[in-house]
Amino acid sequence: MTGKTHQILGISAGLTYFVASAPPHYNPATFGAVLVFSCLGALLPDIDQSNSKLWHVLPFGDTVGKISDPFLEHRNITHSILGVALVGVGLHFLLATFPNYWGINTQLVFVATMIAYVSHLFADMWTNEGIPLLFPYKRFFGLPPKPFDGIRIATGKWFENSVVFPAFTLFLVVYILLTLPSIKLILFK
Repeated sequence: MTGKTHQILGISAGLTYFVASAPPHYNPATFGAVLVFSCLGALLPDIDQSNSKLWHVLPFGDTVGKISDPFLEHRNITHSILGVALVGVGLHFLLATFPNYWGINTQLVFVATMIAYVSHLFADMWTNEGIPLLFPYKRFFGLPPKPFDGIRIATGKWFENSVVFPAFTLFLVVYILLTLPSIKLILFK
């Protein structure tokens, strides 16, 4: 899947989790953190590509991406269960540095970010390539499994651009409209 599809899927997954699990009271800081970290979490598995959308968002990202490119192979550790665990540990320590006076519920941000990260892996399982779920074991897993793997999605081609991306975008818009009263309670006092 392309970066835009991963972004919309990650934001949708993170926002859905947040609105469904957070108490509906004024908390714009957590809401904003969930949106930002869900977006970043959804793009993070592709950090092993120099042309990743995440490198373009980060300061000096283009330079760091080009430097790291020869050392990283796409769809490797970042697309595995081991990668999920490592990102989870790193994210836990990062969120622990947030001061309490920011008013951010770091537990909600952590779970939303991890859901967005896993949504990336789940989406990539539906592509022709699949993912090395059990890295360092090099076998790639995908959905649907063999012998039905001929109906998987080609990354960046017409089905993703004309069906998958618009479907997730429509879901996000409809979800926001349906939960607008709860979102207003979270954002406005």
